[in-house]
Amino acid sequence: MRAADNPTVSVIVPTYNRRTRLGRLLAALDRQHRSGVRFEVVITVDGATDGTAEMLARLRPSFPLEVIKRAQGGPAAARNAAIAAATGEVLLFLDDDVVPQDGLFERHLAVHRRDPRAAAVGRMSAPPGAVLPPWLDWEAALLDRHYDRILSGVIPVDWRIFFTANASVRREHAVAVGCFDARFVREEDLEFAHRLADRGVGFQFISDAVVHHDPDRTLAGWRHMAFERGRHDYMLETQLGRAERSMRDEWEQRHAVNRALARYCVGHRRRTQVVARALEHAITSAFQRSRRLRLLLCSALFNVMYWEGVAQAAGLGAEIWNAFLERPSYGAVTNSSNAKP
Repeated sequence: MRAADNPTVSVIVPTYNRRTRLGRLLAALDRQHRSGVRFEVVITVDGATDGTAEMLARLRPSFPLEVIKRAQGGPAAARNAAIAAATGEVLLFLDDDVVPQDGLFERHLAVHRRDPRAAAVGRMSAPPGAVLPPWLDWEAALLDRHYDRILSGVIPVDWRIFFTANASVRREHAVAVGCFDARFVREEDLEFAHRLADRGVGFQFISDAVVHHDPDRTLAGWRHMAFERGRHDYMLETQLGRAERSMRDEWEQRHAVNRALARYCVGHRRRTQVVARALEHAITSAFQRSRRLRLLLCSALFNVMYWEGVAQAAGLGAEIWNAFLERPSYGAVTNSSNAKP
């Protein structure tokens, strides 16, 4: 082990069918490495079929690069494979659709030099001047609000903010808690972070450690992501218990209109399909109208699909409200951002 004030770094990147965006990430990392920042990169190609592996085979970066190819198993299993091959004392997790900005490594490492038992979380932001489709603009706006609430103290700096698009932790802690749970294909980073917290790892938010986040998610993909997010949030709450993760509290914090629309749709397949299609049409046709209208429509669609995912995971359908979400409340409402897209 090197001295605590000079830890080595492994960048951990799982990737699936994002060859162009991955190439952009690696070009940005190459620029940082040529400027004097030292790190290795470990990439798991998670069953990609778009020529990602061939692109990586041709690459000649300035940094040490390890490429692992495996059948598709999801981001948790892909990160675990990369961690097993990593040699760095600090693991910096990046997604394949981000571009690290200057100072990212230095700011993450400053946290780990001060506190070897810390996990660090940086900021994701939309590329300056980018014109995003409404649903991705909604994601970016939600993240900006999330970070503002962290900085103002409304949201506590704890395991719930650990998003692996831009986060780091010492490898010894990741290995000690068994790395990521491959059963989770979403929310795997929060489940992992909860086990880090149980080990005594603290969390720090570094607002000026920035990656530009430029996803390529279609509206259909974004809608499916909302559904999967609901399914996996229910899995997470079932595993952790309400004291740690309360979906009922989150439900109570939703806007009344979004609650009413979700309650009307969820558990009724035909209604959900009709309403979702109508909202999708409104979102795309409203592209040249007010931004506020676009964001409100996206919020409505996300909530319908999210709570549909919760109801399916719970196996309750339309009974989700009486059996789970709208029973008489027990306990105080907790702060919850529900920010992660």
